[in-house]
Amino acid sequence: MKTILTSILAILALCLMILACNVQPSQVRILDVPQFICATSVPLPTHTQPPTSVAPPINVPPFAGTPGHHLPRATSTPRPTYTPWPSPTPFIVTGGFSLGADVYIGGFDSAVRLRLRIDDLQTVVIDNGQVVTWFVEIENIGPETYAALPGGQVFIAEVMTESGLRAGQWWASAEAAQAAGINLTANMLDAVTLASGESLRVQLAAFTPMGTPSQLGWILDPLASERAGNLVGGNIAYWLTDAQPPCNTNPGSNPDIPTPAAVLPTSTPTPRPHFPEWCTWCGE
Repeated sequence: MKTILTSILAILALCLMILACNVQPSQVRILDVPQFICATSVPLPTHTQPPTSVAPPINVPPFAGTPGHHLPRATSTPRPTYTPWPSPTPFIVTGGFSLGADVYIGGFDSAVRLRLRIDDLQTVVIDNGQVVTWFVEIENIGPETYAALPGGQVFIAEVMTESGLRAGQWWASAEAAQAAGINLTANMLDAVTLASGESLRVQLAAFTPMGTPSQLGWILDPLASERAGNLVGGNIAYWLTDAQPPCNTNPGSNPDIPTPAAVLPTSTPTPRPHFPEWCTWCGE
């Protein structure tokens, strides 16, 4: 019940911001697939063949009144040109992101376009429990203003306890931040708007069961009219604390983001086959 109430309160806060700050729902919702793009290697240069060799001419000396002259030699056959190396294909990850990965999203089905990151996750042991802290980073790399409530969208989703893996939703709170000794800032748990080119880095903290946090969730479309278990919202992306990244470097600022998915093929009805009347078992 507490989890559902937390999700609903986050949605209400965003709705109030939409009404009070003239924010459009399209500036809150992210409908696209999040993508981590591995930095591609530098293309190998194509080997260049040596220039075509030309034999020096034959010098014929003067003889019996005939002036000296030069006889050209045949030019060697040019070597074939090497085939260029193929261009490196970027490796795309669309889920189970590693901490510190720059995840890009938006610009296709969504009005906003963002770079998202979760990193620097730490566990602080307190009396009768623990607090997990982490940093959330958002950069608006698109032309549209983005509105979010990081403290109501990013949460701890799984904790590995002594009795096994425990799934749930442990949300950031001011009480957890104070228990961990974190200085509260104005944007830690408030709704924020980021204009084009602006970025935000904020530290969050949540009370969790004793153990190792293994998964964090991010509700990218908090206004979706759907529910995933106790969560209100949709298009939830997950970060894994033990994920092995396929590459160790981010692609840099403003990489080329590939289209998340191709257009689905048009469905066509399958014609019903005709069976003779005497075949009573046909089509079963």
